[in-house]
This record gives sequence, C-alpha cells and structure tokens, in this order.
Amino acid sequence: MSPVLDLTLTPNRSFDRRHMRWLVAAVGGIFLLGGVRFLALGAWPILPFMAADLALLWWAFRASYAAGGGHERLTLVADALTLVRVSAQGQVRRFGFEPLFTRVQVEETPLGDAHVFLAARGRRVRVGGFLSAPERREVGAAIEAALARYRGGSPSTASIV
Repeated sequence: MSPVLDLTLTPNRSFDRRHMRWLVAAVGGIFLLGGVRFLALGAWPILPFMAADLALLWWAFRASYAAGGGHERLTLVADALTLVRVSAQGQVRRFGFEPLFTRVQVEETPLGDAHVFLAARGRRVRVGGFLSAPERREVGAAIEAALARYRGGSPSTASIV
C-alpha cells in the first residue's frame, strides 16, 4: 500500500560546506593581511587572538553542520502514523499514533511563532522544532490534510489551538 503521507524534515543550513571553506579562507586572508600589518607595527600579541577567532569561526561552522545531521520522518501508511526522529548523533526515537484519534495542534505564540504537535490519547509530540514558523505551519497543514484524506475527507478530529 502506498503511503498517504511521507515527509522528511531536515534542518536548514545557510551555507553548504564549499561556501563555508571559502568564507573561512577569506576571513583567514584578511586576518593574515592585518596580522602582517600588526606585526610590522610591533603589535604581535594581537596575532594569537586573530588565530583564535579564525579557529572559533571554523569550529562554529563544523558544529552547525554536525547538528544539521538530524532529521524527522513522518509516514502515514495503513493504520499507523509514525514519527521517526533521528538526532545528530544518530539516536533514533519512534513515535506511533493511531490516525483516527490523532489531532494536529498548531499553537501560535504572541510573538508570531508557531509550534506543531501531534496529540493522541493524552500524549503530545512536537514536530519540526528546528524549522521556521512558516515551515511549521505548512507541515501542520500537510499533516492535517493527510489525516483528513485518511479519514475520508472529514477533518473533524483536527484542531488548531
């Protein structure tokens, strides 16, 4: 049987690895030119701080890409809505829901943010916490539409809070 819903959610990354290398190299080049100037002026103690700044920039990008390795996958097949959450370290958590009793809750915050939850039988699980608010609203609408198709067009158990 083909899935009614098959979504894979991944965190956004502002740069790909090639651009990250170019940026770190460009900053390193600027620091090198500035470092030569400071060295000529006799201000050599500044050089270790420039090297530390460059190393921290490189480390921050590496940590960002490592954190981007996690993802979530939502599938609705037959009688099961499944959320599989894979952390950046590779740990897998599975959450199973009965589609007939599952509600999609989109909670809007006063600051304009949105949080999406799957709720059924006293249990709530957050979906797409790493996405932007508009993306979470889209995901919530897609899940709600898929559940409505599964139920035969009646979104009666879906709720927006």
